[in-house]
Amino acid sequence: MNIVICGGGMVGMTLARLLRLRGQEPIVLERMPAGVFVPRGYMLGFQGFPTFDEVGILDEIRSQGWDIAPREDGSTVAVCVQVGRILDALARDLPVEYEHTVIELVHDPIGRVVGVVAEGPEGTRTIPADLVVACDGTSSPVRQMAGLDATIDPLPEGTLTWMSPEPGGVSFAMAYMSDGGHIGTLGWPQGSAGWRSIDKVGAQAALAPGLDAIKEMWIRLLPDSEKGVSGLTSLDQVRYGEPILLSCTEWWKPGVLLIGDSAHFFGPETGVSSGIGLGDAHALAEAVRQFPEDSDAACQNFTTWRTPVVRPYEAMDPGRQRILTFGQRQPGPGERWPPAEESSRSANVR
Repeated sequence: MNIVICGGGMVGMTLARLLRLRGQEPIVLERMPAGVFVPRGYMLGFQGFPTFDEVGILDEIRSQGWDIAPREDGSTVAVCVQVGRILDALARDLPVEYEHTVIELVHDPIGRVVGVVAEGPEGTRTIPADLVVACDGTSSPVRQMAGLDATIDPLPEGTLTWMSPEPGGVSFAMAYMSDGGHIGTLGWPQGSAGWRSIDKVGAQAALAPGLDAIKEMWIRLLPDSEKGVSGLTSLDQVRYGEPILLSCTEWWKPGVLLIGDSAHFFGPETGVSSGIGLGDAHALAEAVRQFPEDSDAACQNFTTWRTPVVRPYEAMDPGRQRILTFGQRQPGPGERWPPAEESSRSANVR
């Protein structure tokens, strides 16, 4: 089966490795240069363990990270690790065509997707495909080209996040605040990260109180973060964001399939997005093994297997519950961020 994987991130490279283990030779197209990725805190949930075990990197990843809630038998529910370590391990000896962007899907006369047009350093070329797999993120250009609709639900709050070169004192800690928002930290041998929900105020207002105020607030609300927070030396290490939830009614149409973040994306406190994406890769590779000459049958089996796994997570995401209850509870003293917003609102009430 001629398979083109659009996106050479964690899920795309994992899928490629799994397919190669089953005798396939997929083409992987990645728009970024080799070795370039967005630094971020990363937690590998147990949902991704069987997949990484099969491609032979689970023990390596666990040895370079910190377990969360390890058990006496040596197993664990999750691992915090520097995301670059995973990407480096997956990219090792894997053919990937970097700096290639899919600009068009090729259709046959009845509308089936039969290939892609890719633009790279040496120009534009058409690549035939029995199956095009979109692993190109929440904004997924391939999904849009294919006409597969996505429902995007903005969460009611923004997020403030940081990354520190100082290893945290714990692999994971998280607490809920009075209004249902959350604050947490991850730690691994080479660094740590933190996140919390805040009002949607924009990056300028979120960072305006300054680094010292951000550090003081974090340590006060989540004492377990103190060791990691101590390594913050610049506001460049802190970011503001406005996360979303994403779901798609249909993941597949003849010739093209969505997996990973292209198909579903969960709230930050759920902690399952990448693990579910890795499960997608594993299920698709197995479906292709069973139907090596029929991509439609493989995709039909994939959706049958993955629907009962993915849909409950989508329905029960904690972020969806907060969408329904947003504004019904107020932050407790010292919890609102930025604090200037709290003072302003108090003055308006008076």
